[in-house]
Amino acid sequence: MIGLCGRHKDSEGQSSSLDTEAGRKFDVALFTALDALEESQVSYALIGGIAATGLGRPRSTQDIDLFVRPEDAEAILEILGRHGFRTEQTNPTWLFKAFKDGVLVDIIFRSEGGFYFDDEMRERTRMINYHGRQVRTVSPEDFILIKCAVHSEEGPHHWHDALSVLSHSQVDWNYLLHRSRKAARRLLALLVYAQSDDIWVPNSSIQSLFQNVFGPPSDHAPRPAESQRPPAAPAEIASEPYLAAQIREAFEQSERVGALGVDVWVSGKSVLVRGEIQTEEQHASIMELVREKAPAHEINDQLRVMEWQGPREFKDIV
Repeated sequence: MIGLCGRHKDSEGQSSSLDTEAGRKFDVALFTALDALEESQVSYALIGGIAATGLGRPRSTQDIDLFVRPEDAEAILEILGRHGFRTEQTNPTWLFKAFKDGVLVDIIFRSEGGFYFDDEMRERTRMINYHGRQVRTVSPEDFILIKCAVHSEEGPHHWHDALSVLSHSQVDWNYLLHRSRKAARRLLALLVYAQSDDIWVPNSSIQSLFQNVFGPPSDHAPRPAESQRPPAAPAEIASEPYLAAQIREAFEQSERVGALGVDVWVSGKSVLVRGEIQTEEQHASIMELVREKAPAHEINDQLRVMEWQGPREFKDIV
């Protein structure tokens, strides 16, 4: 099996563009297909570029990816055929195709990694706005996992689609970990990479996923030699990940803060908050959230307000 959209695409001709002839044909094909499925009351959700645009960052796409149940795939092909699409049963194990005015619809009923459009996934679909219309996509969590599993050298955009959803969507971390029984190592790699790119991910989620994959540390495991051990964290910044993760999550969800570069450590009854921020208003909001999440803790405020200033003079670059 090649996997979700596992093929090369022409970099020109952004078919999903709104203001081109190709874009208008794309939207007609998309909305015709969705109207036909809604009329027939068939379960489906969009994945691929359209979902990436609605759940993460805007990007163009040249095809329409429908995720459906295997038992519905042939019926969906017939439905689209009755609405003017040319159809083919491309691969009976995972993919059928339909075409209208040069626009491709992929009907996917098994994604790389063994993902199916199951009951849990169907219950958590959501509506997004696409070119002025509400369309149905998989949840951010299911999208992230599907993209993790299908990522390859031939399709690096899948990895970046997943990162964009981590950056822009509200993620249900418990559900994401629950669904990660498939592609768990891929997801763990993605979350660690996301943190390295300053995308906020709870430490507790990474730690839980790591233990799910590799198991808890063994009491009988050989201890490293003294020279190989990493230096112990200072007592005043020893990490207690759960409260620290809750505080960082409050930062992420607050429209007033937006402080992904602020570090938080918890030790005993002390919370250390350290980093560089832009305004006094942001500083006040951060302190308010910390006091709300840790009312019985002493706050060690090491935030620095660094208001950005533009260059004093401009020079032409020749």
